[in-house]
Amino acid sequence: MLEAYPQNRLARILLWSFAALVMAFLMVPTLVVVPLSFSASNLLEFPPHAYSLRWYENFFGSATWMAALRTSLILGTLTALIAVPFALLACISMNRLGGKTAAAIQSILLTPSITPGILLAIGLFFVLAAQRLVGTLFGVLVGHVVLAIPVACIVLLPALARFDWNQVQAARSLGANWAKAISGIIVPQL
Repeated sequence: MLEAYPQNRLARILLWSFAALVMAFLMVPTLVVVPLSFSASNLLEFPPHAYSLRWYENFFGSATWMAALRTSLILGTLTALIAVPFALLACISMNRLGGKTAAAIQSILLTPSITPGILLAIGLFFVLAAQRLVGTLFGVLVGHVVLAIPVACIVLLPALARFDWNQVQAARSLGANWAKAISGIIVPQL
């Protein structure tokens, strides 16, 4: 049987050292940015010479920033509420269909994740411009959903690959419709 954890002491030390370096690489920027956000200076300097909440006061006291925050929260919430159920149903379909049909659906759904961002932006611009939706919240929502669906699929596909579909068959044989089977059996196990 193959071991995922190295048995050699030197290999373990190297593995843990590499993991520590990766974690430091990921955490150090946060450890620098958070204190900088409390700086009283107009310029970025680390470590800050004086601490203040003025940047937070400016942010929360500005109507422009609050409108942007509200728009971002609405957009993020709507994106998740649209993309995740769509991706879940698509992943269930792919899992149940199998074969070339599932591969074709998967290719279509994951295409935005491998397409260069500039090409997606140009394509979305022309599609939204034809519908006169450029610059609208709905247009931005469409772009976010297009980008979020592949991410949701990448997360959901492995979870559904190991799912026991006999549970759904049992629920269906006991009278549950598909909506009840999805919400009561599949979703809680994801």
